[in-house]
Amino acid sequence: MTVVRNMFKELVERKLWPVAVLLIVALVAVPVLLTKKAPTDLVTPPTGPLPYSSGTALPAIAVKSTPGNTKLAGNGHNPFAPQHVATTSTTTTATTASASTTASTTASTGAIGGSGTVSTNVGGGTTPSAPAPSTPVTSPAPTPTAPAPSSPKPAPTGLTATQSYHVSLALTNADGSLNTIDPLERLSILPGKQQPMLLELGVLQGGNRVLFVVEPGTVVSGAGACTPGPIDCEILSLAPGQTEGLSKQSSTGSSTPVALFSVNSITAAQHPSVEAANKARQTASNVGRELLANTPLSALTLFQYDPSVGAVVDLRNLTVGG
Repeated sequence: MTVVRNMFKELVERKLWPVAVLLIVALVAVPVLLTKKAPTDLVTPPTGPLPYSSGTALPAIAVKSTPGNTKLAGNGHNPFAPQHVATTSTTTTATTASASTTASTTASTGAIGGSGTVSTNVGGGTTPSAPAPSTPVTSPAPTPTAPAPSSPKPAPTGLTATQSYHVSLALTNADGSLNTIDPLERLSILPGKQQPMLLELGVLQGGNRVLFVVEPGTVVSGAGACTPGPIDCEILSLAPGQTEGLSKQSSTGSSTPVALFSVNSITAAQHPSVEAANKARQTASNVGRELLANTPLSALTLFQYDPSVGAVVDLRNLTVGG
């Protein structure tokens, strides 16, 4: 209070006491005014009807309970009635136009493989299109084809005194072409003298198979039967229609395919006399005779050619003492 009293004394001395009184009044009046509550309802709502519309007026709706009928102009249409069928002249015209279009399109399609253009006939007019690209034709490289005899005739089970066996054989060449040997001379060397791999021994007794001597270093593979076995094949038995492959075995053990061969047929050749038949049965290749004499194969002792029967006799089927 000493500070306030000194300030008031100083104001009186300077004749500024009215200012001090106003300050004291202000200090008292301001807190009183701030404590009073301000009025909240500053706007008085209008009384009576509203001078404005709150929205768009809705139209009145009238509900009618009785059904109404409406008459449509024109003839009625039945959806289940059959469609209208075109007359004979219209159908004929449409068929002719369709046939013309099909023929033109077919003819144009056939020309696609060439170097010409493709055109399509639509509505009587022709619309050319871009030329069709031509595809170069390459011929495949020739490959060896296995000989396939067609339905060989049944071989004769035996010969008469005036008959001998006639064998036809097919063999592929190095270029893949087929070589037919007809008749095949007995003891012929296959594929040839320069490459002796097989030796035709003759027709087996019974007339249904041909026997071949397999030379050392030759590998056979196919439907034929081997003696003594498929691993150490020395005598190959082949029936008409069966195909066999020939391969040459090298010193390292690998094999190189050489040719394919098959027996086309075994038939009986008729001779005018018994002497002529015996001469034909004894005919054989001289080169083959020499090769057979120098072939060290033990299985040859089991198959012997008998001119009296004109065939090779399998000695394994013979029984000693009847």
